[in-house]
Amino acid sequence: MKISTRQIAVTAAMIAVVILLSAPPLRLGFIPFLLGVAITIIHVPVILGAVLEGPVVGLVIGFLFGLSSLLWAYWAPTGPTDLYFRNPLLSVVPRLFIGPVAYLVYRLVRSPKAWKSSLVLITIVLLALASLVVAYATPVVANIAPTPADQAGLRLLVLVAALTLILLVLAGLYLVLRQASELAAVGAAAVAGTLTNTVLVLGMLGLLGQLGVLTPPLPWLVLLGVGVVNGIPEIIAAVLITVAVVAAWKQIEVGRKGARILHE
Repeated sequence: MKISTRQIAVTAAMIAVVILLSAPPLRLGFIPFLLGVAITIIHVPVILGAVLEGPVVGLVIGFLFGLSSLLWAYWAPTGPTDLYFRNPLLSVVPRLFIGPVAYLVYRLVRSPKAWKSSLVLITIVLLALASLVVAYATPVVANIAPTPADQAGLRLLVLVAALTLILLVLAGLYLVLRQASELAAVGAAAVAGTLTNTVLVLGMLGLLGQLGVLTPPLPWLVLLGVGVVNGIPEIIAAVLITVAVVAAWKQIEVGRKGARILHE
């Protein structure tokens, strides 16, 4: 397989961003949010690499993202949960799938067949609605918030985030119907990549805990609560950043030819 100079340059640039975002003590990739929730965007360069240069580039960046997570867990842990990430099954393996999954969804939504794009986007809406059911009809929020006030705040956060995500999806459906699915595809890739990171990391954390590989194990309800409360804000952040960067990149790239990103 031939690797272009551009692919090498994009890979190197995205790896540098991953290191910058994850390096202690600042850890710029963790954005403080409401009620102690921190939005993680360290995985975004993996999605960008996959969308811009393909699944292999995404795989390489994802591997080095996981490797950096493993090394920081040894060299500069900032909390007790960082100790879990000393296991490469948790820190490295889930990150290998971010790029390929993001690229697959990007290509699927970008397909000229509108029904494929619509199916993916409607699935995202259903996931947002499912998160509301989980947050309001199960005890997951109560397992991660100590007081009723905090629980109410977290449920409100999930509600606002889910509604925002649904609005973004509706905008994507509008673009698909207008036969301008490029930006919708980029946004869907960001959703898929973020979900892949969240679900696989938390799932592996729970599985390894149940098998006794990681101690003490974290309850599944706690992990599910973290996924719901953190997951949707992270998806929204990833969508906004990824769409903005890719739109700017491709506009510059094709601008000299008089083309537009929506008609690439």
